[in-house]
Amino acid sequence: MRQIRTMAVIFLTVFTLCIAGSAAFSGTDSTTPADLKPAPDVKLKDLEGNKFKLSDHRGSVVILNFWAVWCPPCKVEVPELVKLYNTYKDRGLKIIGIAIDSGKDQKIKEKAQELGINYPVINGDDSYIRNSFGPIRAVPTTYVINKEGKVYRNYVGFRDIKIFEEDVTTLLGQ
Repeated sequence: MRQIRTMAVIFLTVFTLCIAGSAAFSGTDSTTPADLKPAPDVKLKDLEGNKFKLSDHRGSVVILNFWAVWCPPCKVEVPELVKLYNTYKDRGLKIIGIAIDSGKDQKIKEKAQELGINYPVINGDDSYIRNSFGPIRAVPTTYVINKEGKVYRNYVGFRDIKIFEEDVTTLLGQ
């Protein structure tokens, strides 16, 4: 019984630290054009073998979502991103999922299918991708990139989909 209590205390402590860490890195608030920095123009290859550069998507609003197959908050956030993508893809929204620390492509493909992901997914275990945006210290981490290819916001930790939808509608309206 004592061992169970000790484990519960450890779990609650770690959980609290994770929440506090997420709050500490809650996202950038620099949204005036002069404050925005260009997103790294990474070259990407999705799990289907399609190659593209981030700059290929200029003129669209892009959400880069770093996630992991083992991440509980990601399993909640990703299906909501799918809904957001379905709603706004015809107006210029692009979403790219970058799975990190998730193993081989096949494992990622299986989880992407289970979660209903219908946007490109990349195996982000290549340090080039992660270090271009980071380092990425936690999942989920999400970057919202405006039509000019500049980072509008970035969020570390789980976010309610309404936050992303506000960013997307603002940027699509510009």
